[in-house]
Amino acid sequence: MTTRKLPSGVQIFRKIRENYDVYVDKTLYIYNMASNYNVVFLSRPRRFGKSLTCSTLESLFAGEKKLFKGLAIEKTDWKWKKYPVIRLDTSAANFTCKSGLKNLRDLIDEDLEDCAKHYGLKLNKSSISRKFSALIKALYEKKGPVVIIVDEYDCPMLDTLNFPKNHEAIRKELQGFYKVLKSCDKYLKFAFITGVTKFSQVSLFSGMNQPEDISMHPDFCALCGITQEELEKNFDVEIEEGSKFLKLEKGEYLSKLKSYYNGYHFSRDAVSVYNPTSIIKHFISLFDFKPFWSETGTPSFLVDYVKNQPERLLNMKNQKLSAGSFAKYDKDSLSLIPLLYQAGYLTISSYDRESVLYTLNYPNGEIKSSFANFLATYFGNSTSADSDSYGNELIEALKTSNVKGFMDVLKIYLQRVDYTLISKIKEYYFEFAVANILNMLGVRCNVEVHSALGSVDGVIEFGSYVYIMEFKKDKSVASALKQIEKNGYAAAYKRTFKGRNARKIIKLGVKFDSKKKNVVDWKVG
Repeated sequence: MTTRKLPSGVQIFRKIRENYDVYVDKTLYIYNMASNYNVVFLSRPRRFGKSLTCSTLESLFAGEKKLFKGLAIEKTDWKWKKYPVIRLDTSAANFTCKSGLKNLRDLIDEDLEDCAKHYGLKLNKSSISRKFSALIKALYEKKGPVVIIVDEYDCPMLDTLNFPKNHEAIRKELQGFYKVLKSCDKYLKFAFITGVTKFSQVSLFSGMNQPEDISMHPDFCALCGITQEELEKNFDVEIEEGSKFLKLEKGEYLSKLKSYYNGYHFSRDAVSVYNPTSIIKHFISLFDFKPFWSETGTPSFLVDYVKNQPERLLNMKNQKLSAGSFAKYDKDSLSLIPLLYQAGYLTISSYDRESVLYTLNYPNGEIKSSFANFLATYFGNSTSADSDSYGNELIEALKTSNVKGFMDVLKIYLQRVDYTLISKIKEYYFEFAVANILNMLGVRCNVEVHSALGSVDGVIEFGSYVYIMEFKKDKSVASALKQIEKNGYAAAYKRTFKGRNARKIIKLGVKFDSKKKNVVDWKVG
């Protein structure tokens, strides 16, 4: 436990400012956004600070100046005028049941009624669209221009992607609801809408003025999340405590934090950020390196799309997307790769200005491990108890170069993989299964690692050892080892790990039997 009180899971700006020791100042971004745009849309993965941004905007437009004392916005020319604020959150209901549409209406109706009561207004019974319109006009007449904040607008849409009737009914309801923003535009000061995705293809926003989408804007790429500079400035106490607790040099500890929790890029710029949920949980959990983000749950909408497109899972790395592909969300043509980006499992690793293409990869070690756990849950029969039982044995075997012990435990895990769920994967499904098992246990394993003379099937970097593996399906281990030698796969790792950082390289040929669907032979070269 750290000596300071950190805001883990707190999404209310006022609470953080009044009750906690640390607030990462994002008010300059918020000032620039609120000063330059009228209607704004921001997409970010779950648990990434969208709700806190909404809460900060709410306090800002409510004129709660004392909460911003000492923050960057205090040095700007912001006019601390009070505006009436309507805050909506469409995430807290079950939309997939028979009463899904009613639940949506009730949820929004309750927010509208609470807002009216707060400002001393009374609304007549009517549809949510008419109530929304009436509330905006009444607030304008009583208080002046109105601020609208909608958090997780797309939750009802995402939750019902596999429930067509509910999905279509909810889409129509929300489309009509958001039309109010266009008809009431003259009464508005500012509107801010957040979500995981932007359903541009289903015309959800067609009835309103198109919002300014800042999701990939370089000026706002660090609006949510924590940059390296912000980490070292705001969490210097925790970094010092963590270094001492883990008995690591400060630089070594920071490097480990960066490798495991940093790496999210939300624009073509090089600025990368940490997931705030993960890094704060790391600090308050005795500096444990765990996939905290995945513990908050996997979005249900993602599960079915992964199952429906399993062949794409082998090609997760170095995916190329155009800018337009990030917003292609339609109930009939939802693409897995951009969805994984929006959900936080992939991030931008580079941008080619000539081809105007983005390259996507895993952000960091936490997400690689989280995704492996996700796949193990839905594509295999292993359980967390299995992982606890055999995981230590496998890790200990790798740590001590006990290849027999490693292969024996690996066979046990492979017996639990349900290959029927990934029947479309043909050529590389064994490598995929092995890498998934190892990544699930927190062991770094890369498949299809390219070199000058070909691709290495699998590379494990663990402790003092680098395991270079070549897998052969229904062919001899001798041919696997011959390929490692012929193509000189070990050379790159000899150059990388030398001197004081030298690691022993173990060349491993593995034979996989397609009928038995498991390892039947292996040999160290």
